[in-house]
Amino acid sequence: MPITYRIDPQSHLVMTVATGVLTDAELLDHKRRLAADPAFEPGMGQLSDIRGVEQLEVTPQGVRQFVAHDRVHAGQLEGHRLAIVAPQDLVFGMARMYQTLTDANVGVFRDVAEALAFLGRSAPAI
Repeated sequence: MPITYRIDPQSHLVMTVATGVLTDAELLDHKRRLAADPAFEPGMGQLSDIRGVEQLEVTPQGVRQFVAHDRVHAGQLEGHRLAIVAPQDLVFGMARMYQTLTDANVGVFRDVAEALAFLGRSAPAI
């Protein structure tokens, strides 16, 4: 699976990394796993590093499914800030589509330093 994550409860941060081929199904599965993880708490920050994605198979329909998932889990996402690092144009554009459609607090960035600043951090906590 090209998506992994770690939760650091002390820094209240989720670190997500995606590599290889990224599909709608894998991304939705990741969202479901994270929402079901007992260590995931409202208000956590999340740094999603998708610089290693080599092929994007995420569709506009998939993005709408992600947004619907967020709405169902709105209580868990209260105070959650998601910073997506996507330097590749296509990946950046799809992430911006998600940012535009979701009610969640999402920022899309080309580099890690900007993403960390959005999360109020200067260096990765994990």
